[in-house]
Amino acid sequence: MSRLAESTTRCPLCGGRAFPWIGIPLPGSGATVGLASPVDPDDPQAGDRARLFDRCQDCASGIEKGVEIDLEGELDRLTVSRGDGARTLTAPNRASWQAAIGGDGWAALADWEGHLLLTPRGMELLLDRSGLVGERPAFPPWGPNQRWMWQTLLNGITLHPNFASRVLAGGLRPANSRGRFAFLADAVASVLATPLVALVAIPAEAIAALAGRGGRMVVRARTRS
Repeated sequence: MSRLAESTTRCPLCGGRAFPWIGIPLPGSGATVGLASPVDPDDPQAGDRARLFDRCQDCASGIEKGVEIDLEGELDRLTVSRGDGARTLTAPNRASWQAAIGGDGWAALADWEGHLLLTPRGMELLLDRSGLVGERPAFPPWGPNQRWMWQTLLNGITLHPNFASRVLAGGLRPANSRGRFAFLADAVASVLATPLVALVAIPAEAIAALAGRGGRMVVRARTRS
């Protein structure tokens, strides 16, 4: 039996087989031009350097390895409002264009604290397992997903992942960066590239939303009667 086959797990949503997908490097990993230092999710030591995700071959959702998946907890994490037997949920769309472009450099991952990265099918399964019935997902053309697309594209040219977003949020400064030269290089690259990247990112994400492949999905769900 191959190493890949030995490492498969079962998806907690649909029961399908899930295979190693990506490793999201933890803060402090070494720099490479482009994205954060790549982590091989098949490496036995990778869990010490990254959050590892498998991908279900059936519903295509991402499942974090090494943690217990609490479906009710995941549902609560996605819920932004509730009342009168209904709730509204929002989540990054693992089946989006920006997720496909970014891989482990998808900017939405920096904001994500959950253990499941859902596709529309994964969201449907999560709701069903929780006794809820959801409406068809909506993909807003504006909102955090526009920032994610812009930052995902910028990640292709910077040494720090999500450099611009982290600087604007006050979380990254020269003192806690990968070095003053790296910080300065990323600052210059981000300032110079932002106008061109925005010209691509804004319409691309708007078109993706219209095509059902936007970076953020919003679902309204009700308790099953």
